[in-house]
Amino acid sequence: MNPVSLAASTAPAELLQLRSLPRRGLAAGGGHVREICGVRGANGELHWTLQLVELRGPLGILHLAHEATHVLAGIGGPQVDVGPGASVGLRKERVLRHTDSLLELHRPRLRAAELSRIIVLSTVAARARPALVFADLHGASVLPDGVRAVVVRSGRVSTGGSTAAAMETLVLPSAMTVDSVVARGPGIVADDARVLMVIG
Repeated sequence: MNPVSLAASTAPAELLQLRSLPRRGLAAGGGHVREICGVRGANGELHWTLQLVELRGPLGILHLAHEATHVLAGIGGPQVDVGPGASVGLRKERVLRHTDSLLELHRPRLRAAELSRIIVLSTVAARARPALVFADLHGASVLPDGVRAVVVRSGRVSTGGSTAAAMETLVLPSAMTVDSVVARGPGIVADDARVLMVIG
């Protein structure tokens, strides 16, 4: 392999500090939602969107795009149960498909103030098909083709002139296009990083 391809990419990458993103309240319950990134068409139609849900209390209710399917990933804090209906436990680093536009999150009443953090990827299959994948990254390497964003859980990841640490996200140029062509994965340099990638 060409050694140049293993160096951190020079293509620009947008660095987002998740805790600094604007937030809005849930439809009901304690907590909030932060929009991370996504794509809409020329007429505002949804292709895909990535959100961070931070649940503070025992219950959180969120309305999701009705035309989309949704994938949830636990990235921090106490486990939550996902509904409505028969609840399914969502632990850290578990990925769960959710087809309902109503999302109910339940967790035990806790004395600790730690938030439960859930990434929600909503996609309209006719327009985009990204997926969520957890991975460990070490040293110089190349990300998989079609990577749109990298959410860092621990460690550090550098690409496109930006370095992301825990609770930061690198949004790659391919994330901002509606083009169906799969972009080549960029070169990165990682320092013992555990990440959640949006691919496809």
